[in-house]
Order: sequence, then C-alpha cells, then structure tokens
Amino acid sequence: MQKTTRQESRSLSYAIKDGVYYAIMAGMGESYISPFAIFLKATNSQIGFLASIPPLIGAFVQLISVNILKQIKDRMTVIITGVIAQALMWLPILLLPMLFRPYAPYLLIIGVTSYFIFGNFATPAWSSLMGDIVPEKTRSSYFGYRNKVMSIFSLGALTLGGLILHGTEKIGNLWIGFSVLFTVALITRLVSSYYLSIMDNPLYEVDHRDDLGLIKFLSGFRHSSFVRFVVYTGLMHLSVMVAAPFFSVYMLRYLHFSYLQFMLVSAVAVLVQYFTLHNWGRFGDKFGNRKILVITGLTLPVVPALWLFSANFYYILLIQMLAGFAWAGFSLSMGNFIFDAIPQPKRARSVAIFNVFNAVGIFTGATFGGWLTRFLPVSINISGLHITMISNLQWLFLISGLMRLVMSLFFLPSIRETREVEPISWKELIFRVSFIKPISGLKFDLFAGSEKEKPEKKKDK
Repeated sequence: MQKTTRQESRSLSYAIKDGVYYAIMAGMGESYISPFAIFLKATNSQIGFLASIPPLIGAFVQLISVNILKQIKDRMTVIITGVIAQALMWLPILLLPMLFRPYAPYLLIIGVTSYFIFGNFATPAWSSLMGDIVPEKTRSSYFGYRNKVMSIFSLGALTLGGLILHGTEKIGNLWIGFSVLFTVALITRLVSSYYLSIMDNPLYEVDHRDDLGLIKFLSGFRHSSFVRFVVYTGLMHLSVMVAAPFFSVYMLRYLHFSYLQFMLVSAVAVLVQYFTLHNWGRFGDKFGNRKILVITGLTLPVVPALWLFSANFYYILLIQMLAGFAWAGFSLSMGNFIFDAIPQPKRARSVAIFNVFNAVGIFTGATFGGWLTRFLPVSINISGLHITMISNLQWLFLISGLMRLVMSLFFLPSIRETREVEPISWKELIFRVSFIKPISGLKFDLFAGSEKEKPEKKKDK
C-alpha cells in the first residue's frame, strides 16, 4: 500500500503554502490586469490581444523548457528560475505603461507576455515534480484541498484589491491603487518561490525513448483518449475565450459597475469554488475525472448565454455562482486527468503539449472575439422583430455558449476514463452532484472538523 513519508508530507505542505502565495498574487495581480488595461484606455481589440498573445507565446516556451530540463536534469532549478523572473516582471508591467503613456496598451501586452513566458517556463518541471510527490490514490483529493485553500486566499486578495481600487478611485488616483496591487503581487510570488525551493526534489530521470513531438502526438488522435482530451480542452478554451476577455469590459465600460461591484462579481465565483472543490476532488478520486468533465462540460455552455437576459447586478452574481460551481469541477478534473493518463517519463512534455494546444485555443478565440467586436451590431431586425443589445459584446456571449456546447457534445463521448474507478450510474452521479452546495460545504468545515482532510496527514488505507 502506498504511504506518504514524513519528507513527502512536508513537501505536500510546502506546495500548499506555495499555492497560497501564488493565489494572492493571482487574486491581487492577474485579476486586475484587464481593469488596468481599461484604465490605460485600451481598445476592445487590444484587450483581446492582451488575453491571447501572452498565453500563446508562453505555452510554446514550455517546449523549450522541457528540452532544457532534459539537459540539466534538475526540476527545481528550472522552477525557481522561472518563478523569480515572473515575480520581477510586475515592475515593468506597472511602470512602463505609465512612463510611456502613448504606447501604454502595447507595452502592457509586452510586459504581460514576458510575465507569462517566465511562468510557463516553470510549468512542465512543476507538473512533473508534483506528479512524483503527490500519491496517486489521493491525487484528486489533494489537489481539491490545495485548490480550495488557494481559492479562499485568492478571494481575500481579490476582495482587498477591489476595495483598494474603489478607495483610490474615490480620491481620484487609481494609479496608487494599481501600484499597491502589483507590488503585493511581486512580493507574494517571491515568497511562493521560497516554499518551492525547500520542497523535496527527487532525481529526474530522462527516458529518451519516450520523446514525444507534436506530429507524433496528433497521430494518435483516433486511438488515444488522452489526445482527444487535449484537442477537446484546446477547442473549449477557444470557445471560452471568444467571450472571456470581454466580460470585464462589459461590466466596467457598458454596465458602469464600480470596482467594488466588479470585485464582488469576480469574488462570488471564487467563493463558490472554495466550498465545492473538496467534494469535486472526492468525486474524482472515487468515480473518475471523466464523469465530472461531462457534467461540467455540459454546464459551462449555459453560463455565458445567461448574460443576455439581464444586466441586474444581483442576477449576475447568481450567474457567477453557477460559473464557480462548474469551473471548479471542470478545472480540477482537467488537471487530474493529465496525471492519471500520462506516465512520469512523458509527463513534462505531455503537459507542455497540452498547454500549447490550450494556448493556441486561447489565442484564436480571443483574437476571433476581438475581431468580431468590430462588426457585430448593437441592434438587429429579424422579420420585423427589433432586438437592441446593451452592447455588441453580448453577441460574443451567445456565440461562446453555442461553441462550448458543440465542442462538448462532439468530444466528450469519445473520452474514456484512464484508471479503474468505482462504477456509478449517471442518474445517481447527477443526484449526488446536485447536493454539492456551498452552504453544505460550510457546515462540513465548521462542524465535522478538517484534520483528517489535511493532505500531509492523509494515508492510503
């Protein structure tokens, strides 16, 4: 039976602390990059490029990172180099657009692209390392717990960031607010690099027989469930990103939400994720990640379409609750599916290829969405029926929802579970999922205790 040693337990604990400080950086930094672009008067097309170009270039850097890892055979060196460089990029992201205001949106795109390059440089080595450290039997539960902890700290950072921007907007100096946010992001990423550096660093063994190129990878589409899974997630990211970069634009520019309202809309999704991630992780361990992919993959198409019916702030909060519920399960099962499907020698390169596909989807979707905003009308007439939108961005929400639905219906039936799991009927699974509610999660944490859930104390029976 697989057991967790004391040294591995410490590393699992350090990985959670790394995740905490990464989450603070993401909540206070990454969450406010688009509002910063709006503050700098970026156009819708420029915001589309801001959302698409950095992940694309960053993902291709992962292929370079894998080759470097094969040469130096030290995952920690690759991880720490990328993470520290990523942290330091918050300085030019903040300063350059303000020093050269006529070119501010373009300099922001360059700065964020560099930030993604360094972050992605560390990703394959980190994924490979975590695949070695986290016990297979409790992988979904561990990452569910880790993501849950990260969610609450991300929520706190997101909330504090929104309050800071709201306050500095009131005194007429948003620049101070963004300066505080991005400085905190820099510091917390440096702290996360410290916890990464003291984790266990098992010997990295290179098996040259398991080299995997893009062409060889794609040649397995007909026979490999994992290849179909990667193509599916890439196309889902494409479908999502047709609309995703423009929700913040829609709220801040067209609905005239305050930064406080924007923060609350963003925070409610994170809060729901916090209270549902643990149960999603337990489902994944017991019944497999594929079933969760199906349920959430068919729920996500509904989310953007709901934005068409009302601009009411409280209605949008309800939409975000559904979004947080679905994205918690989809993201967790998507990540765990990779660990289940890919053996260690191929994992670093497979993760890199997976991220390249997703980045190409992100770039294509966001670019396509930005291009469409130039042509989509605000109002149309259909057989005498006159429809007027608040913004032509709402058409993107509808298009994104339809594309998500098509991708899920086409690909999900062909994706198979890659490990043995407990059988369960779809009727029973949906019944169980329907009882994943934030309030029940809160009650469990308060009254049932959580000591037995902490990953550093978990052992396989």
